[in-house]
Amino acid sequence: MLFLPVVDVDNTNAQSLNVREIARRLDPERFHSTLWYEHEPDPQLRNHAGIRLLQLPSHGKTLRILRELLAGYDIIAYVDYSPATYLFLHLPRAVRRRAKAVFHAEAPSAQIMNPSRALRFLHDGIVPRCDFYTGITEFVSQDVQSHIKKTVSYILPVGVDTRLFSPPPGRTNPVPVVLFAGTLVERKGPQHVLAAAERFPSVTFRLVGAGRQGFSEVLQQRITQSGLKNVKLDGPKTQLQMRDIMRESDIFILPSRLEGIPKVTLEAAATGLPCIVFRDYLSPSVIDDVTGFQVGTPQDMMRALGRLIEDRSLRERMGAAARKHMESFDWELVSRQWQRAYVEISAMPAR
Repeated sequence: MLFLPVVDVDNTNAQSLNVREIARRLDPERFHSTLWYEHEPDPQLRNHAGIRLLQLPSHGKTLRILRELLAGYDIIAYVDYSPATYLFLHLPRAVRRRAKAVFHAEAPSAQIMNPSRALRFLHDGIVPRCDFYTGITEFVSQDVQSHIKKTVSYILPVGVDTRLFSPPPGRTNPVPVVLFAGTLVERKGPQHVLAAAERFPSVTFRLVGAGRQGFSEVLQQRITQSGLKNVKLDGPKTQLQMRDIMRESDIFILPSRLEGIPKVTLEAAATGLPCIVFRDYLSPSVIDDVTGFQVGTPQDMMRALGRLIEDRSLRERMGAAARKHMESFDWELVSRQWQRAYVEISAMPAR
């Protein structure tokens, strides 16, 4: 198998993190996985049976990747939108030989908002030419079938390391801490978090994530103009730092309306945080009114947040239920589904 996302230790992209978790749990007696890195790979992957690490060159990446794509793999996993992948999928099947390209859909297609001409070209030339398709949820799978007109062969959720992401002994903040984690772009909804901070001035709000397209500056300007003293922009963090921040928080909120299973909601729930998400994408990571709330409007989000802020016992009850719910999302269980799917895909003919 060849996984396409890079697996550098400082890469916090969800696909990179997922690939690392999956690859190191595949049975090394049955799977030989190759993974790329640019500077320094995740140390958990070094000297791991069944895993080969390749460093991408600083120049000529497209040709190097294309050469590897043609090296006789059975499965090309986590197909990306790169020129090398485009070239590979447009070669005759006789040249590609037995290699099967697998597209893992982790979000609705509408998440690609205002794409550049280059990205649209690559997307349209790559996605329809893959051999197999998987969806992270039933909702995302239906989106693939309706928008890309392809049949999803497997629903493969992502997971969480419940040993790494675990609750603290107790939560003792004198006032609740509300946490948002994700890329700071308008689509993720951090502006709604600032609106919540204005509504609940006695509550602390933390926003963790890297800014993109100048949106972190937009948020900082609003914080300054509104005189918000209860908001902290933390910037990007490593997984270990993120775990510690979640343990120091009381409520998790993600106002995004286009997701699959947000990885951060799995991690937050595993640390015992009740989560508030929008129900637009029907994420199985949050059970409405049990482990948190799935809301329909920004007004509903504010009401749900207000309930959790005012009621410590509700936070604790939902947080405990969230942790229990994450037992079924532990990577040790979830990775077995991926392994079974890859075994079956390897035995089937390519498209």
